[in-house]
Amino acid sequence: MKQKQIDRRTLLSGGLSLAAAASLRNSARAEDRPKPIVPSLEPGAARLAPLELKLQRPEGGSRALSAWRGTPFVLHVWATWCAPCKHELPQLDAFMKALGDDSPIVPVAMASHGPDAVAAFLKAQNLTHIDPWSADAHEFQSWLGDKPLSFPSTYLIDAEGRLRAVIEGETDWGAPESVAQFRKVIAALKK
Repeated sequence: MKQKQIDRRTLLSGGLSLAAAASLRNSARAEDRPKPIVPSLEPGAARLAPLELKLQRPEGGSRALSAWRGTPFVLHVWATWCAPCKHELPQLDAFMKALGDDSPIVPVAMASHGPDAVAAFLKAQNLTHIDPWSADAHEFQSWLGDKPLSFPSTYLIDAEGRLRAVIEGETDWGAPESVAQFRKVIAALKK
């Protein structure tokens, strides 16, 4: 008889623990909602030294990130295995299409098994406006210093290559006003 009471108590406390954990999990998800471009990417003071990073393409092509110097741009860091990245990338692809050929966004996959795997992933997902750039996550992490690298993350880089703003987690690329907001952010850095 006493054994059944212990089992019921254990079951009841286990059920209450699961209910509490579920509510905490849902509150954490509320904080992980996609962030708006404004105010999230509004330029702050320049921080960190200019980023030196070598980007790789399939078939051995490469380009230094410094090639984008002279104009502000956004470095969007993602990974092929990252669930929030997979959720966000179709919106980013449509956003880049809306910006046109002069898009100042450089999406770069990290920790994703190299440029060929990135190209295959983008093709399988029918993401046609995102170039298959990849880079070494350890090299990027050394630039960040003790701040952990998270996926996805969006970095606003000024014309000198310095970090001006960061969005950690998903960005709301699909908001109706996002293209206009983004253009204002980039224009503010060109002044």
